[in-house]
Amino acid sequence: MTTFNPDHSKRRYLSVSLLAGGLLLGACGPSSVAQTQQEEDEVVDEVGIQAMGLTASSCAHLKAAGQPMGRNYTLFVGGDTRKPFVAWCDTDGDTFLTLPTGSGRNFSQYLQVDGTSVATTWTKVRLDPVAMTLDMNDIQFSTSTGGIPGWNKYYAAFGEAGDCVAFNSSTGKANVDLSGLPFAVSATWKTAGWYAAGSYAKSSNDQVVNVSGGGYCGATAVDGALTVRYVGYPSCAAVAAAGGTLNQDYTLFLNSNSTKPFTAYCHSSGNTYLTLSTAAGSNFSQYLQVEGTSVTTTWSKVRLDPASLKVDINDTRFATSTGGIPSWDKYYAAYGEAGDCVAPDSSTGRANVDLRGTPFVVMSGWATTGYEAVGGYTRSSNNQVVHVTGGGHCGVTAVSGSMVLLYP
Repeated sequence: MTTFNPDHSKRRYLSVSLLAGGLLLGACGPSSVAQTQQEEDEVVDEVGIQAMGLTASSCAHLKAAGQPMGRNYTLFVGGDTRKPFVAWCDTDGDTFLTLPTGSGRNFSQYLQVDGTSVATTWTKVRLDPVAMTLDMNDIQFSTSTGGIPGWNKYYAAFGEAGDCVAFNSSTGKANVDLSGLPFAVSATWKTAGWYAAGSYAKSSNDQVVNVSGGGYCGATAVDGALTVRYVGYPSCAAVAAAGGTLNQDYTLFLNSNSTKPFTAYCHSSGNTYLTLSTAAGSNFSQYLQVEGTSVTTTWSKVRLDPASLKVDINDTRFATSTGGIPSWDKYYAAYGEAGDCVAPDSSTGRANVDLRGTPFVVMSGWATTGYEAVGGYTRSSNNQVVHVTGGGHCGVTAVSGSMVLLYP
């Protein structure tokens, strides 16, 4: 099968073997020129694969289908294509989440037991994709320093914080950080032991948990199973940071809110794009008759900042322009811009913004400016479609400030 990268600035073709399972991501491992090129070329049309029903919910599924292990894949919670996540599949077919690393992130410790301590840092954690639990004791991708020989304890479990310093002590610390992943922590923690003290605090989005614990001896650890829930990737930048295959569609979740999904095209830059209607009269802009020259631009995708919900009206990566205004060095008309230089009070310039097919609506207004300028704009009842007119001698109607969207 051959797939096409719709980024018109570059075309890549490749052959891939489709086995019942999922889509192959670039392998992570020792760097080399050949491997780097292979990773760059492993661009797969996820939409086409999903349409054929070739999805997987676990690495075990892929291994059973004969897919190579020891690399990243995009999996889907419960086989639901609206719920993608990037996972590392180890050679046994187990499913691991790659964690953010750095000082104070994803570590655990148990301190001062007969003068000995152990601290563990975690780069990956094993996920049970069916039970939606993290294995706190799978240390394959962790590093421990120290140890407590008297207890035969040579690692601290994921999320465990303890000490044996004194009554009501809580110098043991731990951190669970799922930032950038499409999961949040549902589990709770419990302090137990002799004269034990401790606590835990979750971030507002439940993706970060800071833990303290200790006593004589005591610890704060997960109460039962370390359960997680799917909250989705909030942006293509998060998909890219997690190692996801780019240049394809993803279901994202606004602010990691599982009730606000939207489909976005994730470009290799990590930028997030909304795919637009390309029907006649939809999503175009123009500036007409400037010294006999005009430019018209049609838009198939627009760049969205998922954090601010602002549209970049000047990102022309997925736009096509005809004509140009050389004297102004103007070779595209901004998204939503309608202008002309025909005559006083002219308004032959036209533009259209059409967000139908997306869950977003337009919040921004438009303003008409210029010399002897005339124009205006009208919205559809649901604020998803805006028709714009503008012109003058010269004049234009364009977005006032930033183009801001809303997810109702």
